[in-house]
Amino acid sequence: MRRFLSVAAFAALAAAGVTACSDSGSDAGYGADLAGEPIRLSVIASGPGPIYQPELLKAARTAVNAVNDAGGVKPAGGGDARRIELVDCEASMVTDPNAAVKCAREAIDAKVIATVGKYVSSDEVVNAFAAASIPLVGTQVQTEQDFVNPASFPLVGGSPMLSAATGAALQDAGAKTVSVVTGDSPSGRLVPQYVKALLESPDDLGKTHYLPFDASADLTSQFSQIASEKPDGVALLASTDVTSKTIVGLRQAGYEGKIAVVATAVSEASLKKTGEAGDGTIVTSDYDAPTNTSNPKIKQFQDEVEKYGDGDVEGSEFALNAWASVHFVADKLAALDEISGKALMESLKGSKVSIGIAPDFTYGTPNFLKLSQLPRATIQFQTVKNGEIQAPAGGKFTDLNELAKQ
Repeated sequence: MRRFLSVAAFAALAAAGVTACSDSGSDAGYGADLAGEPIRLSVIASGPGPIYQPELLKAARTAVNAVNDAGGVKPAGGGDARRIELVDCEASMVTDPNAAVKCAREAIDAKVIATVGKYVSSDEVVNAFAAASIPLVGTQVQTEQDFVNPASFPLVGGSPMLSAATGAALQDAGAKTVSVVTGDSPSGRLVPQYVKALLESPDDLGKTHYLPFDASADLTSQFSQIASEKPDGVALLASTDVTSKTIVGLRQAGYEGKIAVVATAVSEASLKKTGEAGDGTIVTSDYDAPTNTSNPKIKQFQDEVEKYGDGDVEGSEFALNAWASVHFVADKLAALDEISGKALMESLKGSKVSIGIAPDFTYGTPNFLKLSQLPRATIQFQTVKNGEIQAPAGGKFTDLNELAKQ
């Protein structure tokens, strides 16, 4: 029997690891000769800290440069082509709890018409943009308002779907019993429920190990204990650095079973740290693997990174999401007679979305978690091979909505 979770429970998991940040801005030289009034988009990211993802801002800039170099946005209602300007901001919420809200207010004052690829845990940020009729497009779902606010338009299922998928991916790979390894925190105490949500039977959930997830801590004895229990699979839910350390530690302790992690906890840099120990790790991802260049859109991403991002953008889920969000918004704006946040928001409601790096979906489609703004439940079960994340045969995605019915 499949089990489902509350909005509050998923929000607690997604909000785990709120981080530190700082503000920054950016201007791109491409499209400077376009005569139309510039279109401003906001991107807000968590800054330096445990969940720092600098490639998010780099990927957003890459997409903006590509759009502007290709002629910018040509409004369907007529008029001169318009370049996109990116108003970007890093928010350090550990040193300043109000940093993310300050980023949002600065963006609103700068008259942005949308925010793209947002990655901060703050309901206040969502509410601020919503009150200003500014849609949050491609937001990385973190807190409750990301899941339910009508102004939130993610391109992903995010933490709720990825976490629920880890157990299903392990069983799809042949594991029967699944243990959980996560942090010793209030949010960590909820993780077993997420993993159990899509297991074939509740009894398939094995032991849960709550570790003091400090990247500098000596966890040798804990890794040995987990390995000695010999679960068929381990669902590992932690930050990027801790994920790498735990995979290596479990393998060194002799664990030979399967390990599943979420795509938001791995990167090119972290896989280098993991080395051979990471091979065979299962990765649940919202998007096609960044190495799958047989997908034309993945190839486009890599080509644009090379040309407009100086090749200095990691192919992570955060980067793909920010890049896709900018292109998606640019395409939507080009089809509008009026270029405004309100017009964009209205055009998004109930619209069909085709971004090429994931299955098409329609905003408003129900999902098994009953979270109104999560647009899809399609997840790709990927595998780490030779230090790279590889897509499954044919780029297959698994529909968790269908899995939940079984």
